[in-house]
Amino acid sequence: MTRNVKYAQCAMRRIVAGASVVTTSYIPTQFAKVGRVLKLKDSDDNWVDGWVVETVGDVIVEGERVPDYRKAIRNHRKSTGDSTPRLRA
Repeated sequence: MTRNVKYAQCAMRRIVAGASVVTTSYIPTQFAKVGRVLKLKDSDDNWVDGWVVETVGDVIVEGERVPDYRKAIRNHRKSTGDSTPRLRA
């Protein structure tokens, strides 16, 4: 029997070279506490420290119910025609 992890959508901020970067992600509820400093993986699968949780959403979802952003983007492109090749003039 696998453990079912619950997730909350959180907005997090990180200070980089005098500017700030903001991201929103679903994270396990055990880490979803305002003010908590986290490490998140970047696009190269490297852990980046210094992400501060600023807001925690009210809705808690089960692990298998977390929205898949890749599927959402693909469906949006199909429905709007964004995925069709552009014609050259």
